[in-house]
Amino acid sequence: MSRIALESIPGLTFYKNALTAARRTSPIAQLVCLGKACGLYQPDVVRCTNIGGSGTDVDWKCEADLPSSLRFGRVEVSCEGWNGPGDPYVMKGSCSLEYNLVQLP
Repeated sequence: MSRIALESIPGLTFYKNALTAARRTSPIAQLVCLGKACGLYQPDVVRCTNIGGSGTDVDWKCEADLPSSLRFGRVEVSCEGWNGPGDPYVMKGSCSLEYNLVQLP
């Protein structure tokens, strides 16, 4: 187990049906889709790139192979803080992505 500053992570890859690493909590799904469009499609792999920020307030841009009728809506990366919630250092492998998909007209 090792720790890393969240803001120094250049990118993260999340996999469907995979679990996070955990030290103080239970592992959770790496990919969690929320909303009605999840019933239409869920990607197997999502890659998120750090586009700036500091401490625990980091912005991410996420991409995946999605059907042309769908795009990402809200994306939220969450990681287990090394010493607790709000810690800018996180446990390596503990990040997950909660996202929703938006259906295009």
